[in-house]
Amino acid sequence: MAALRAALLGAVLGCAAAALIPAADVKVEVLQKPFLCHRRTKWGDMMLVHYEGFLERDGSMFHSTHKHNNGQPMWFTLGIREAIKGWDKGLKDMCVGEKRKLTIPPSLAYGKEGKEISIKWLGGEHRKKN
Repeated sequence: MAALRAALLGAVLGCAAAALIPAADVKVEVLQKPFLCHRRTKWGDMMLVHYEGFLERDGSMFHSTHKHNNGQPMWFTLGIREAIKGWDKGLKDMCVGEKRKLTIPPSLAYGKEGKEISIKWLGGEHRKKN
């Protein structure tokens, strides 16, 4: 009976400890900000972005709109999961012409089996969705 109580207590404490660990979030570094910001991005905005994606473990590039997308920027709608969750979180409240570096944990990118990545935004603009 004492062993059963100890096992149950251990299980409860283990679950409680796991629940207290905060989920990883996107790290945002603003590399360049315009002098005036007339409007910030919000959910539902169409964004046109150039980006480069790098593996955090060795710094190798895994994707670039400049190299892999015929040099064309990419359109996506902010906040509706057209892109990875880390983009939705890291690009909200961004100004037109702002440049950001995002460090995105696997849970907000390609899952725990995926890769930890950093994405450097080389510029972009957002458009209000009509």
